[in-house]
Amino acid sequence: MRLTFLCLPASALALAACATQKPVTDTAPAPTASVSTSGTSTGPVRWTGSLQPMQQQSGGLGPTGQNKAFGNVSLSSKGNARTAISITVSTPLSSAASLNWAVLPGRCGSGALPLVGIERFPLIEVGNNGRGQLEGEMALELPTSGSYHVNIYWGSGQQISDVMTCANLRKS
Repeated sequence: MRLTFLCLPASALALAACATQKPVTDTAPAPTASVSTSGTSTGPVRWTGSLQPMQQQSGGLGPTGQNKAFGNVSLSSKGNARTAISITVSTPLSSAASLNWAVLPGRCGSGALPLVGIERFPLIEVGNNGRGQLEGEMALELPTSGSYHVNIYWGSGQQISDVMTCANLRKS
């Protein structure tokens, strides 16, 4: 019983010592303003690039060839996190196909993930003559700075080994 009377005041004293206020000194630098990814504050953002043939990937040690795919890409901010898309591509395909594409950070050949899920990018429809064109809009907020590229994949591919052609984008 006597131990309970001694522990209670000691506990209260310890609790009070923990609850005292100590001045906090912050030695970390003040946060800087975040980089805007929207083109609304500085006007529309436009990224363009030329699609270049990619070296074919193979698991063997033999020689590899180049895919004969060329074209142009233009992405322009439309406001409200919307982007206008214009892609033209000439491929070695001899039958109609639907091609996946994506915008990724870094330069061609990097293994980065797309800015948004690949399923959100509209398909590029290629005709029997091997030519495809995509004109439209999609929900995508274009970044205002950095390094980006567009990959166009064989069919429904999504991996770096599935890249048919790539364009390093430049802000214009």
